[in-house]
Amino acid sequence: MTEEATSNRSSVDFLSTLDTSAVETTNNTTATITSANISSPTPSENMSGGVSSPSSLKRTRRKVGEQVVPDFTADTSSNNCNIQDLEPQSEPFQGFIEIYSALRNPTDGLKVSDRRRMLKTYTKCFTGTEAVEWMTRKLDLSQEQALDLGQRLIQAGIIQPVLGSDSFCTGDAFFRFQEDDDSNILNLKRIWDSSLPTRHACDLSRELLTKIALLCESYRVQLAAERPQDVLSPYEFDYRKLSESEEFRQYSVATAELQGVCLSELTEKERLVFFVNMYNALCLHAHITHGPPTSFFKRWVFFRSLCYRIAGLDFSLDDIEHGILRCNRFPPSLRFMRQFRSDDPKTKYMLSNIDGRIHFVISAGTRSDPPIRILEEEGVEEELHFATEEFLNQSVRISKEQNEVVLPKIFSWYSDDFPRTVHSLLRWVLQYLYSDAAKLLESMLQDKEKVPNIRYENFDWRSEARFNSAIVRRKRKRMEREKQQTLLQMDEFS
Repeated sequence: MTEEATSNRSSVDFLSTLDTSAVETTNNTTATITSANISSPTPSENMSGGVSSPSSLKRTRRKVGEQVVPDFTADTSSNNCNIQDLEPQSEPFQGFIEIYSALRNPTDGLKVSDRRRMLKTYTKCFTGTEAVEWMTRKLDLSQEQALDLGQRLIQAGIIQPVLGSDSFCTGDAFFRFQEDDDSNILNLKRIWDSSLPTRHACDLSRELLTKIALLCESYRVQLAAERPQDVLSPYEFDYRKLSESEEFRQYSVATAELQGVCLSELTEKERLVFFVNMYNALCLHAHITHGPPTSFFKRWVFFRSLCYRIAGLDFSLDDIEHGILRCNRFPPSLRFMRQFRSDDPKTKYMLSNIDGRIHFVISAGTRSDPPIRILEEEGVEEELHFATEEFLNQSVRISKEQNEVVLPKIFSWYSDDFPRTVHSLLRWVLQYLYSDAAKLLESMLQDKEKVPNIRYENFDWRSEARFNSAIVRRKRKRMEREKQQTLLQMDEFS
């Protein structure tokens, strides 16, 4: 948070004089909690907790629904490719960012550990007494102020009661940071307040996917710099190091907004854009938190169990791919069962028509998958065409001597999504091939006596989360341009 944004905050309650010592952050830089004002809601505050005084509006007024988590972009001017804030963010209450960062500081923050009670183990917990003692010592609060702060953190969905009390209190009651809750639902690091508005679903999906793609690209560059002697894949990055980073923690909390996003008013095209972006973001998120799936069983869990809670419903990767994007068709591994039952509430969001090109804009992060794409409503048809064209020209091989065409395994697994006969399928592929390959395939198809033989390439499950670099750069520039436009509009408004 910038010094200017902090100084713009007005002090309205008993914590206005709070002045704490410097806190060492996870990246070994020093951050100071200065004037961390935790004000009670007043008529002058907006829904997300921002103070609507003129001095505050100019810097903190943002599109409805943005709070808690900063927007970041890759700074490519240095070799480190740091992720940095583009602008100050709104908060559930004033001073939240500094206080929560101090609480979660790995060296000097509130300690969590596994606790036992009545032969049962409760993981990653702390007691109310331990939290109050930490706040009084580190934040220089009275016990009453510390109790009030703890209750606000529960109301903001940051802390959850585990055992002993539903409200924050001293004693032996157990509490847990929401982000420490072990769950296959990856965006429950914060419980979204249903009273808060959210951004448009497509805008949110595009921004989240751009953020996590930039994070992965940043850590790929860092890994290459740290291991110059190794021959690395151009898409390899350190999953473990990224999973432990502050930037990824911020991204994980940002995904909580998906819990409250509105899907009911999306058009068919908007649903396509939203769920393609969400598939790619969820897959990257799952790779970082759980590692790449390296066996059949792990792939089963990876695609069917890890999920995002979106609009109150839990969507796994298989739900998005087979249920939504493929119009509730059979998954390749379960030919006898559709993804959704007829009474599943998620069926109301599925597309009405299948477009085989969706397989070339979603990626499961393997070497045989296409690069990850970030879709927008504008130009989605062109994006689908170019993604298909790019992937097929890299993966299709044609041999006139052997009268053979080698296609990606995708065409075998998802044969229902493409033309059924050999001739019609190859005609479909031909329209996306560059001139030389297209002419060669055309000449083979014109020979009525010999139908080309199709062979499917073996699928390479090794992890390689590839990005279309031009797409990511373009989205980053667009995000920066939009932020500048927003700031200009805020200046005009004020």
